[in-house]
Amino acid sequence: MTNFTILDGLVLMVVAMATVFVVLLGLWGILAIVKKLVERQSTERPAPASNNQAEVTINQEKSSEEQAEDGTIPPEKVALIMSLLVDKSKRNNK
Repeated sequence: MTNFTILDGLVLMVVAMATVFVVLLGLWGILAIVKKLVERQSTERPAPASNNQAEVTINQEKSSEEQAEDGTIPPEKVALIMSLLVDKSKRNNK
């Protein structure tokens, strides 16, 4: 194996840092492009009126009530049950 000097290590470190910088710069550029596309798309759509928001909330409440009546468990209750089970299993492992 050849000798590896401090200068070689310094050059390698600078090249690695430059590579990371270029990758981060590329990701930033992609993020800027996506942000512009999202902003352009959001300006083309009209904003929903506040009355529509209330109707959507009422419809969501009705749909969750209908699901509970059908014998299914709402997602909120499933998440609560799963979190309790995970907490219990962590306590049992200790």
